[in-house]
Amino acid sequence: MGRKLKVVEATKKHLTKEEKEVRETAQEKASDGLTKLQITPPKHLNEVARAEYRRIINDLQSLPIRNLDRAILETYCSWYSVYKEVSFKLSETGYTVFDGQKGMIVPSPLIITLEKASSNIRSTASQLGLTVDSRMKMYLPKKEEKSESIFDKFGGR
Repeated sequence: MGRKLKVVEATKKHLTKEEKEVRETAQEKASDGLTKLQITPPKHLNEVARAEYRRIINDLQSLPIRNLDRAILETYCSWYSVYKEVSFKLSETGYTVFDGQKGMIVPSPLIITLEKASSNIRSTASQLGLTVDSRMKMYLPKKEEKSESIFDKFGGR
């Protein structure tokens, strides 16, 4: 399996005209040749998830995200909704609860749900290009790693 392809504008490699055309064609097919995301949020999302969808959809249109990525976007919006709901419940009930069996105060079980929601939001946001880091990875070329030979390690030649 080869390395991941980079967008033509971000590659450091000096490409021939032919190579550049092939990569540009692949780049167009990977994004512009596919159906764009729908502007309106899906009806099966709850109100908070739909509001988040509406908030980010215009910015997502400028990224190479298409209708094929819709499940990731819907997952992000759903987890965002869970995060907001659990955050609200924690502010009402508090971050600790009394455990009758142990006879002591323990962290609220809602904190585990909040952590899971945060983790899933972070993961899906990264896949969608919603974080600065993930957008930079899309557009900045990675430094090419030079494989170190045995002669480089121990000298010679």
